Amino acid sequence: MSATTAIVGEMTTTATTTITATTMVEEKRPMPELPWKHTYRQGFATIGEGRCREPFSMYYELHGTGPKKVALLMGMNSPCQAWDYQASDEYTPLDETESRGVTTHFGAQGEYTVLTFDARGVGWTGGSWDWYNSEDWARDVIDLLDHLGWTQDVHAVGHSAGGQALLKTLLLSPERFRSAALLNTTAGGIRPFTGPWVFISNLFVSDKSKQMERLMRINYTENWLNEKPEDGSYNTNFEKLQARMIARNSRTKPQTAGSLVSQAVASLRHWVSANDLYKIKASGIPTLVVSNSWDNYAYLSHSQYLNDMLESWKFVVYEDTGHNVPTSRHKELNQLLSDFWKHADNV
Repeated sequence: MSATTAIVGEMTTTATTTITATTMVEEKRPMPELPWKHTYRQGFATIGEGRCREPFSMYYELHGTGPKKVALLMGMNSPCQAWDYQASDEYTPLDETESRGVTTHFGAQGEYTVLTFDARGVGWTGGSWDWYNSEDWARDVIDLLDHLGWTQDVHAVGHSAGGQALLKTLLLSPERFRSAALLNTTAGGIRPFTGPWVFISNLFVSDKSKQMERLMRINYTENWLNEKPEDGSYNTNFEKLQARMIARNSRTKPQTAGSLVSQAVASLRHWVSANDLYKIKASGIPTLVVSNSWDNYAYLSHSQYLNDMLESWKFVVYEDTGHNVPTSRHKELNQLLSDFWKHADNV
């Protein structure tokens, strides 16, 4: 399996690295420049050999070097940087916000190694139009974990469609996981169409700033967007979020229309049966379910159903926040995850 990995130390970043494949053939492959102060690695892994019509290269990042393994699965059509744009970037000094982002918060502690990645068709990962489903996403995750040698004791966090993929991954390879946190996600069924509709209709909006605004207004409540950030860096959360998204987008690649539609269709087709949820519960993997009171992608009742079926450790509902809890409630979420992982490690 071919791969490329760049190890980056304190205050060091790289945009291009050398691939050393199993055939020992070297070539240049570009990577995004990252602003983090902590040690991190970037790499590519070949996904889908013997399974996909066309295997593809998946981009991933490993933050920190601690003994505890954490895998973060981001949602539909979002790059792995979506876990961190609320933290350090060129708009805010690193030393002032090092503890705020999910990836940065845990990657900088020394206790964790945190995995993030671009799903197929997103960011730096290959793949475009294809007819796949959430189980295929899950098998992609398993291929990546195999590549890294992560075969056990993984704390996994899945947000939105990443949570859908995580549910399928728990069914396919339960022995790998120490815990599973399911954020703003669903086992399937009828869901709000607003979110997928805005994603797809944005293909016909030529103004990039208008595209961004439409996405922001379906992912966060108006009250939250109009509030002043705690750090006082901007007049409103809307302005701060807009700056963060511009910074994040500068570190990723634009998504093709084919890959965007493919992910939307895969997410809408997702289904995990009651019997499947019983299997996850019977595996003994501790679960955490997180939701919010206003969501354009998954109903609150979907999270309540997951909590009831899995008998999760906790069911947490954030008020007046919106779908993207990892951003709008990152401080509370970081503490919740830390407490959950401590619980899971002691079960």
